[in-house]
Amino acid sequence: METEKDEMEPLNLWNPAAFEQGVPYDYFRYLRDHEPVTWHSHPVWDGFWSVTRHADVLRVSRDTECFSSQPNPFMAGDQPPSSTDDATSGMLISLDPPDHTKMRKLINRGFTPRRVRDLEGKIQATVDRLIDQVADKSGCEMAGDIAVELPLQVIADLVGVPEEDRHKIFHWTETTFGFDERFTDEERQQASLNMFAYADQMCEIRKKVPHDDLISVLMEAEIDGESLDQLQIDVFFMLLQNAGSETTRNLITTGTLELIRHPEQMQMLKDDPSLIPNAIEELLRYTTPVMQFVRRPRYDTVIGEQEIKAGDPVVLWYSSANRDERAFDDPDTLDITRDASQHVAFGAGGPHFCLGASLARLESKMMFEAIVGRFEGLALGVDDPGTLPRLHSNLIDGYAQLPLRWESVKPAA
Repeated sequence: METEKDEMEPLNLWNPAAFEQGVPYDYFRYLRDHEPVTWHSHPVWDGFWSVTRHADVLRVSRDTECFSSQPNPFMAGDQPPSSTDDATSGMLISLDPPDHTKMRKLINRGFTPRRVRDLEGKIQATVDRLIDQVADKSGCEMAGDIAVELPLQVIADLVGVPEEDRHKIFHWTETTFGFDERFTDEERQQASLNMFAYADQMCEIRKKVPHDDLISVLMEAEIDGESLDQLQIDVFFMLLQNAGSETTRNLITTGTLELIRHPEQMQMLKDDPSLIPNAIEELLRYTTPVMQFVRRPRYDTVIGEQEIKAGDPVVLWYSSANRDERAFDDPDTLDITRDASQHVAFGAGGPHFCLGASLARLESKMMFEAIVGRFEGLALGVDDPGTLPRLHSNLIDGYAQLPLRWESVKPAA
């Protein structure tokens, strides 16, 4: 039965507490039906607009003439602290064309199809090693033991971080960008400074001894006679450590949980592993690891039928767009056979489409092949999924912990 407009209480979407029990899909459905572009109050900003329909999210994402990512695409209250604001304004995800276009061309040289293909063997070896490490047990904590480790190691291989330094950098990344309220602003600032200093050190080493890694590519790349300066390389290093892991680790964690909760879908993948690439697109749609980003119009405009003033924050809710009945039939049902190619989990097209999407897909494909093919009797390690601790965030949807158990683990192929 359709919910009446005056029956739905407004949620403070700026507050991560509104997402403690998961994405409020019922509320987003209500907004899509009644107020698809809605004004919300905010304790820091004057307010912001929520854009909830798939078509409107696409339009705003692709209209870079009007909508800007500056000073950064983070919602106040769930962004890096003020000590790193200058750095975030220089990140690739914060830039607008033509600056964004120029930097993306430089950075793209580190994400060529050949370079991604060259990582396949290392990715498969990492997947096999992570599964082997828990194979003689009857269970594990998947978020920490498996899901975090895969993108951490892959990004480190791509960038050129030595194995002995990888967990140290991961700790700095989690401190700076993570969603643990125990960290102070001073600790976050120090962690970001540590990352900058580390990137500086990497560059100094490569000036003396050439390496075949992304940092070397960024140091050597040049377009129209311009190359990246040291601060730009530092900022990209910091961004890559975070953005390179969030989508993949939370897709693996939440995607595995959803396959366990939908055993008929899991069995389809066991019976026909060739469905896994398509299943990944559906899991991206269904779980949407990155829930939103912010844009601001340069001039007065209209979204849907709503007038928007220049400078008003506009929040693009990817989680809502991926469940929009106008774009997907029966969107609240997980169906690994559906055509989910129009999902917006990597952004909604335009220049800010996720730079590492192909790498994230490759990592996820190999991990889900192992999960489906090697684990027998895979099950959740708690009776009630509602008790699982979630990330304290309205930016990233995922679980802080995911205990699993199983009957046996097959050897790697």
